[in-house]
Amino acid sequence: MTTVYYSKSADYQDCRAAIEAVLLPQIEERGGVQGKSVMLKPNLLAWRRPDDIACVHPAVIVETAKIFKAAGASKVALLENPAVQTVPAILQAMGILDELKELGVYCETFKNYCRQETEEKVRFHDLEIAAEFKEYDFVCDICKVKTHAMMTLTLCVKNLFGLVNGSARLGWHLAVGRDFEQFADLLLDLYLRVKPDFNIADGVICMEGNGPGSGNPAERNFFAGSTDSLALDRSVAELLGVKDLLLIQNAGKRNLCTEYRNVGDIPEALPLVLPDPPGIMLSWGLTLPPGIREWMRKTMLSRPLLDPKKCIGCGMCERMCPPHSLKMKNGNPVFHLDTCIRCYCCQEHCPKGAIVSKKTFLMKSLEWIEKRLLRRHRD
Repeated sequence: MTTVYYSKSADYQDCRAAIEAVLLPQIEERGGVQGKSVMLKPNLLAWRRPDDIACVHPAVIVETAKIFKAAGASKVALLENPAVQTVPAILQAMGILDELKELGVYCETFKNYCRQETEEKVRFHDLEIAAEFKEYDFVCDICKVKTHAMMTLTLCVKNLFGLVNGSARLGWHLAVGRDFEQFADLLLDLYLRVKPDFNIADGVICMEGNGPGSGNPAERNFFAGSTDSLALDRSVAELLGVKDLLLIQNAGKRNLCTEYRNVGDIPEALPLVLPDPPGIMLSWGLTLPPGIREWMRKTMLSRPLLDPKKCIGCGMCERMCPPHSLKMKNGNPVFHLDTCIRCYCCQEHCPKGAIVSKKTFLMKSLEWIEKRLLRRHRD
């Protein structure tokens, strides 16, 4: 039975004790870190403004490093592959680079990518990921609890996608972005290759709505931790009202999930406002001819929509679009939906939150009918 640890924290000002409550039991489970090296892999999407909720909070990063140092770790390193900036640049913007250096924490962007063989049964074999994690005795996955237009939630397993090179991430979005079950399996294959030893979820201020880059802050005031990434993801997802997370469904089909129990100061958290699910209707057409499936994909799936009042014409969305189906015209992005794979990289990397996912009329109509039928069935 896997244990998921919870603690409450009113804010980030004095969060050390709350992080210790979910991390120290994990260190004990692993037999301690005395004389061992630890790699921190926080979610550092991009730092665009003070207290950007797209990233793990700076205080969480610093305090986690201090806890490992105090526990006797011989080396603590922080490695990540942000969307645009380098790791030192993000940490400098956060105001914690000098403090981490004073602690002796090595901070750098992933550089060495190669295929990682594994004895686990995986489905995507041509997956190159950062090799640096192999150089450390332990890996600590630190995720930001936030919504995601494609996968509903970003938690610990999704956070591991940062070990894939930026250009390769675009390629994988293009290759499997139309089938969200395949993308979930890709993430699970990545998890099986890495299997973090420690996991921390920063849920003090979550992101809801237009995640994972431009959503709204949602105070939930908790930390969660577990030595099992999937158990933590499942527990946190259920806590926040998402009981049918696709990633967890696929993990269940592959017999990757274990039983777990929640302990500690478990919050009575409210559900998050979720983004429109772009793939909710996709499976309806799986047995239909390809032409009809493609028509259903185009007419039912949510689509990216621009808010011209927020757009600054920076062109980041065009540069980050895997199939190049988005082009800048007269300073504004133009979506070519025939080739759009609904990966929402444009939404994820927009610095102003000017792109959102929008449900189609047909999708809304079918969901309304479905809800009526379910209500009638319950009655």
